[in-house]
Amino acid sequence: MRLGIDLGTTFSAGAYVNAAGEPEIIINKEGGRLMPSVVFFEGDNRVIVGETAKENSILYPDRVISTVKNYMGKKIEFPISNGKSYTPEEISAFILRKLVNDASEYIGQEIEGVVITIPAYFTDAQRKATEDAAKIAGLHLLAMINEPTAAAIYYAHKLHLSGKGNVMVYDLGGGTFDVTVLHMDQGDIVVKSTHGLANVGGKFFDQDIVDYVCDYFMEKYGIDLEGEEYLEEYQELFLKAENCKIQLSSKNCASIVLKVGRIKENITITREFFEEKVKKFYSRSEISVKKAMRDAGLTFDDLDKIILVGSSSKIPYIAQQLQILTGKQPSKEVNPDEAVALGAALYANMLGGGQASIIDVCSHSIGIVVIDNLQNKQKVNHILISHNSPLPCEIEQTFYTMVNNQKAIELSVTEGEFKELSDVTILFTSVIDLPEGLPATTEVKIKLALDKNQLLHVYLEIPAVHLSKEYTIKRDANMDDEELNRLMGLIADYEIN
Repeated sequence: MRLGIDLGTTFSAGAYVNAAGEPEIIINKEGGRLMPSVVFFEGDNRVIVGETAKENSILYPDRVISTVKNYMGKKIEFPISNGKSYTPEEISAFILRKLVNDASEYIGQEIEGVVITIPAYFTDAQRKATEDAAKIAGLHLLAMINEPTAAAIYYAHKLHLSGKGNVMVYDLGGGTFDVTVLHMDQGDIVVKSTHGLANVGGKFFDQDIVDYVCDYFMEKYGIDLEGEEYLEEYQELFLKAENCKIQLSSKNCASIVLKVGRIKENITITREFFEEKVKKFYSRSEISVKKAMRDAGLTFDDLDKIILVGSSSKIPYIAQQLQILTGKQPSKEVNPDEAVALGAALYANMLGGGQASIIDVCSHSIGIVVIDNLQNKQKVNHILISHNSPLPCEIEQTFYTMVNNQKAIELSVTEGEFKELSDVTILFTSVIDLPEGLPATTEVKIKLALDKNQLLHVYLEIPAVHLSKEYTIKRDANMDDEELNRLMGLIADYEIN
């Protein structure tokens, strides 16, 4: 049995295709369809994932880790009160393992492979971190698929789409935002463009409410709720802020009742206040929407459907503003919370089955560092694979040595859309020693290739001396092979519930 997994910032979900050929959400051991992406270290080797972990964030904030998705691809560790530290990949592995364990029990079969969804705008390092998390969890990763693409697959399946149409997927979750424009034709899906923003979404809206309440207590009582002595109240406030946000999707106002010592306050949050906070984000997302449409070569009149995906897309203000912008009412035909996991399950079922084809695009441009002779021989970024190129893809270009008897070549691969090196990410650098006696202008062929998971492969060839190399990228932001191999064996030592 294959499992589709929506590995979310605030909630995660699993789904599979049942005997009737329909995708179905896994009901976890706690009876829920969605599982909070929260990990609680109850003991040295006992981990609790999900709703119970979230509830323990108030009592044991120094043993609970949440919203780890926003840290994927970063070289950091989360310290726990038991003296241990965990990487984002390890925390994600616990979440993945819990989802798979619950799915196996629910279905009554072993899970033979998984498809994991990721934000379309994830970088190379973030994609590699997700792949590593699956390895640490001991899972057979069949593929990774962009979240908006997965949602489109489910949308096409649910509505039995057999014609042609252009669809925009507006995906706003707990901590990430993507907008993707795609074309559907007889069930085939061709992604035309994608754009996105980092560190935006529901948890940041929660933070706005928390900040408001903290300012209220400071101004009225001189109490700093962010101080260590109020850690329990501060953690509780986050849970209440999240509930308040949810209520404001259907009510004009909601209350937060907070007790601090002998003080008990009932603070009203209005929808007007909340929408002012959401407005700051939406204005930025609208720029991404316009860029995605431009890159797809379409106008809003060309769109047949707008699909809202992600828990935060249910905020009424979002749908209202999108309708004003596009002239089209966003569809409510799919569940924004579940569409991604259900689409991932369908995609897992498609793999190797010769069914509908999916063509996605790369999220970021990939290039190399070159010497620009027109700019005083400064180093600049030279793009080989452009943003929104169809996947898989590979581009080869020929470059030349600069001087006679050049001793070495420095090959630096970049990620980003800009020419200035300060505005892009250097993915890796390698120095290649050259044979003696090479003349200037000796051909050096560089080939960059992206597979369907947007993982990068780099090749170098110097035909004159029959030199060829293929590079395994060692990303500074990710685990090295030794660390990854060590962790792959450790997860078996943990009891995960």
